[in-house]
Amino acid sequence: MRKERQIELLDRVGASGERFAGLHVPATMVNETSCYTDPANLEAEQRALFRGGPVFFALSCELRQPGAYQAATFGGVPLLVVRQGDGSLRAMVNICRHRGAPLVPPMSTGHRPAAISCPYHAWTYELDGRLRARPMAGDAFSDVGVSCDLPARAVAEKYGMIFVRADDAEPIDVDGFLSGAEDDLGAFDLDGYVHLETRENTWDMNWKLILDTFTESYHIRTLHKDSIAPAFNSDSVIYEGFGRHLMSIGLRKNVLDELAKPREEWSIIPYGTMQYFLVPNALVVHQLDHVEVWRVEPIDVNHTRTRTSMYAPGPEVTEKAERYFIKNLDLLLSVTGTEDFPMMEQIQANMESGAIDRLVYGKNEAPLIHFHTAINEAVAAATPS
Repeated sequence: MRKERQIELLDRVGASGERFAGLHVPATMVNETSCYTDPANLEAEQRALFRGGPVFFALSCELRQPGAYQAATFGGVPLLVVRQGDGSLRAMVNICRHRGAPLVPPMSTGHRPAAISCPYHAWTYELDGRLRARPMAGDAFSDVGVSCDLPARAVAEKYGMIFVRADDAEPIDVDGFLSGAEDDLGAFDLDGYVHLETRENTWDMNWKLILDTFTESYHIRTLHKDSIAPAFNSDSVIYEGFGRHLMSIGLRKNVLDELAKPREEWSIIPYGTMQYFLVPNALVVHQLDHVEVWRVEPIDVNHTRTRTSMYAPGPEVTEKAERYFIKNLDLLLSVTGTEDFPMMEQIQANMESGAIDRLVYGKNEAPLIHFHTAINEAVAAATPS
């Protein structure tokens, strides 16, 4: 992050007053619980956000070599992104044109050096999606009158990040999509990181509750009293919106110590967990010495699949350093998996009971308000009147 940007953010902290009240937003928000429990609402979110996109796909370092691929599903559409021999990327539908089988397993990552072969009848495709062969078929398909190449989808790469659109191949304007967040994200040099590990889990809750977890620090004092509360502030976070996206920086309790130093020496990096919510599906987290990425996929209205990834600064990572970073991943998933997400599953069950129809988001939960406002507006804009 640029030095001037860090000083600007610390100035906000210094001017925020008692209990960081100056970091609050002017008004609370009331949101309907149906946004978490109504299947029709999820369908509208899938159409407007996950299929209509663009959506975050991966960090570039996960697909570094030609033939490297990764599969994921957005709004029910299975996609496959493959690094080409010339260094570019191709995104295509992960469905064989013969009988509809998946070409590679959903949510998988791997390497195909020359071609992609369907596991059902061995139809074979070039890495760019063009049909190469129908083994042992003779002239059985000689009169097929439609293209049997894999349907292409939009993919774009910039600032060490990859974005896709599940619905079509219309080009993606990354800067336009990021709406200003590219200044911060570009400064993190994400392309220089090394992917260490990704872990997948499924939770009994609506997809938004996964990300709600990270939008405020208000709960740290109580929910995390025996884990991270001694080190982290629970009063407020630094918040900034970028179109539908947002930044939320959780602060360590000793952040004000930095303001005692000469201004030109200020750095927020040791005192903040910098979270960038790329709505709808991703959270890119910059810590002092590593990067974490959360990706969410709605399965249905009350089940969500998560992928949590750990990245270390490159170009190489020693075995000792890798053990250190994996311990960080262990801690992250331990806290969220035993404290945050079990609570969110209980919240989901409570909302599904129908006993309450509204939730209240506070002025000290600014990222939470922005997140849901952005989603509600996107769904409303995409819904015919």
